[in-house]
Amino acid sequence: MATTIRHITPTFHEKQQIRGLLDEIIREPDMMNQYSFMEKAALYAQELPRSIRQVFYEFKRREDYSALLVSNNPVLGDGAGPTPCRYIELDNDYRLNDANILQGLYGSLLGEGIGFTSQRAGSLYNNIMPLPDCTEIANSSAGSALDFGFHVEDAFHPARAEYLSLACMRNDEGAATIISSIDGITLSPEEMNTLFEPRFNISHNPIHMTSDIVQEDAQAILFGHREAPYVTINAATLNLENYTGLERQSLEKLLGHFSENRVALTLEPTDCVFIDNYRCVHARTAFEANYGASARWLSRLVFTSSLRSSRKMRNSVTTRAINA
Repeated sequence: MATTIRHITPTFHEKQQIRGLLDEIIREPDMMNQYSFMEKAALYAQELPRSIRQVFYEFKRREDYSALLVSNNPVLGDGAGPTPCRYIELDNDYRLNDANILQGLYGSLLGEGIGFTSQRAGSLYNNIMPLPDCTEIANSSAGSALDFGFHVEDAFHPARAEYLSLACMRNDEGAATIISSIDGITLSPEEMNTLFEPRFNISHNPIHMTSDIVQEDAQAILFGHREAPYVTINAATLNLENYTGLERQSLEKLLGHFSENRVALTLEPTDCVFIDNYRCVHARTAFEANYGASARWLSRLVFTSSLRSSRKMRNSVTTRAINA
């Protein structure tokens, strides 16, 4: 199967080490601020157990797995608290919980946390929960009644992250996250060439309120090495009727590959999953939401291997918010 998920669970002694590190971080009030924390996360991450750091390094370096799932983490010991009914990360007094902090530590083994100016004012952390006003909005992270189709996270943007992470606070509804890798795809030379050419529209999802500084038309869907290509696509908003001939044929084969190689992952509280955002698309099945305090609640955070590569799209060297 093309889509493979590496699943690890910290041992008893590793949990003790992780919990001690989290307690040390939490004792510093300023570290509960998302921006202050992220500036030091990479330093603290080096104090995670070596065996876990090794797994993350191999995930990043070797590209053997589509995603990395870390379960049964030593967080949320007293529960996550009620699911928020609004985007609390926009509040001036927003504070991280221990699951957010561990998500940031793990992710910092892969790269630097980033945000986008078009997405919740550049917040690094995005809380994901179903909202009644968004129930029937297609391809919205706050939706629930409709499937959220396959997409690379922030696919439209040239500075998209290489890794997407989701930390689960609550998922009583059992909504599944779907992951599918491009690994193993079979394309003819003509189809490969077509998908490597800037012929396609890659649009943004409703989570972004863009300023149209990114040209969404005439983008390539495949990039990197042709023997093992990377992908950027927003199939959730793709209208196949706009394409004919070889373009249509190539897209249909690509989407068929994703459909055949999909893996459903139902996250449990304390789970953290890290998805290779260059090699994978992901999606979410429709579900019947428990609106309010018991609603599904995830934390989303993305990582790039280099902040310098987006410098011309950031207003200062210190900000992690990329213009979009």
